[in-house]
Amino acid sequence: LFGVGGGIIKGPLMLELGVEPQVASATASTMILFTSASAAVSFEVFGLLKADYGNFCFLLGFVCTLLGQLAIQRWMQETKRPSVTVLSIGIVLAVSTLLLVLQMMGDIARTKDFQQLVLPTSLCNIDD
Repeated sequence: LFGVGGGIIKGPLMLELGVEPQVASATASTMILFTSASAAVSFEVFGLLKADYGNFCFLLGFVCTLLGQLAIQRWMQETKRPSVTVLSIGIVLAVSTLLLVLQMMGDIARTKDFQQLVLPTSLCNIDD
């Protein structure tokens, strides 16, 4: 397990195994960083990425990560507890699960052919 899926699974797993919250979070984030970067490079090399879309998503991700990091650091300093990191991982998992369920419910409501739900799609394809 590596990448976004690995980060989401290994983060809580490392916490359960007794790894310090900051170490678990940093390790999961590093796995996600390298996998996301290699995927973006692959899409660009094969001409499957719209440059303006990719640049916008990169900038948005960078700014949101910076703001989130600053907020969590401030929260940890105010509470003087490392459990804030565990709580933030839990919140991200809960929100991700909720959004996944909502997306799937919307897809089911919009489609007449349920075979279409299992076909792979591309968010970054230039032909779309």
